[in-house]
Amino acid sequence: MKRYETIYIVNPNLDADSVKEVTVKFSDLIKRLKGYIVRVNEWGKRKLAYEVKRFDRGYYVVLDFCGLPGVVQELERGLKLDDRVLLYLTVKIGEDVDPKDLIRKGQEKDDKAEENQREPVEEK
Repeated sequence: MKRYETIYIVNPNLDADSVKEVTVKFSDLIKRLKGYIVRVNEWGKRKLAYEVKRFDRGYYVVLDFCGLPGVVQELERGLKLDDRVLLYLTVKIGEDVDPKDLIRKGQEKDDKAEENQREPVEEK
């Protein structure tokens, strides 16, 4: 399987439930096509470099996943058809990867970050 990263920008005027719905829609699409989600990272609302469809801000979502090339074609087709998505970009970041290994490493990294946040900071 190949590893891909898709960044898409959602209409910033949507409420939190609608943004979550868009995120779940595309994650489920990848899973239905036998792909694996490594990580979904929501960056939140940010200023765009230039206006897109009369918006100067957008809600950014980064989708890191593994799948066959057909998964990317279907994902981009869905992104293009959804009016709530302003822009998207998909980049291939790995050739022959083991998705289960990537998911496990991602979970370990999240666990370590969570532990670091819980540890009390000693004042000097």
